[in-house]
Amino acid sequence: MKIYLSDIASHTVDRIIINSLEQALYQVMVVVDGEEHVVWVNDQKTLIHRNLTKLREQIEHIKVDEIVLRHESPYDEMIGQPVRAGSNRLEVKLGKNPYAQASWLQ
Repeated sequence: MKIYLSDIASHTVDRIIINSLEQALYQVMVVVDGEEHVVWVNDQKTLIHRNLTKLREQIEHIKVDEIVLRHESPYDEMIGQPVRAGSNRLEVKLGKNPYAQASWLQ
């Protein structure tokens, strides 16, 4: 099922996942009813950007409890790590505000 950015309000989004792809390339996925879906801008283009802040500005209107930045590296063995049988997925929770804000200002 394709989920379009323009129709995202019609879905109950449990979680937003921003996939960190190669060389500062970020792609948005959403979890709806326990399934991950790529977010599409139109029929030919997924929601993808080279600037994380600009990408987060595009999705800040989505009502959601959790936003995470996900990275999975295929290069473990290139940096001296053993080849893993399982995933090396790393997820970091992000705040809802796309702009950095000092904790003492909150």
